[in-house]
Amino acid sequence: MAAIWAIEKGEGGTTEERMTAYFDGQLHPRQALPPRVTYVACEGEALIGYIAGHLTRRFGCDGELQWLCVIQERRRCAVASRLMPCLAAWCKQQNAARVCVNVARTNIAAIRFYAKHGAEPMKLGWMAWTDFAAAIEKSQGSSAG
Repeated sequence: MAAIWAIEKGEGGTTEERMTAYFDGQLHPRQALPPRVTYVACEGEALIGYIAGHLTRRFGCDGELQWLCVIQERRRCAVASRLMPCLAAWCKQQNAARVCVNVARTNIAAIRFYAKHGAEPMKLGWMAWTDFAAAIEKSQGSSAG
């Protein structure tokens, strides 16, 4: 997963060590709680994308979408949109309704993607869903991509 991130995000992304520490519970984003989850999208044996999240208390949220990454060749093919309900279902099982995501203000594609899936601006560099599972369910009925 870190290799995909490095290729897709370039410098300034995350490292394999950082991702491993996150999944092993050794790295804790600000106000993160221990439960974490990851879902992957594959074509055959090839990893083409993933989504990861955890419970949190950051900004009064219940959950946080930590990473969402899809390889360039499979973007705009609904891969990310198909990963969102996986995280939404997990958040719902964890009673995590309010979910936030950090998104660079210059990443217009990500901002549009999250907005299309019901997220609203929360503060500079952050978006949030008041009811993540409901918003994702609604977006799945009205869009794919």
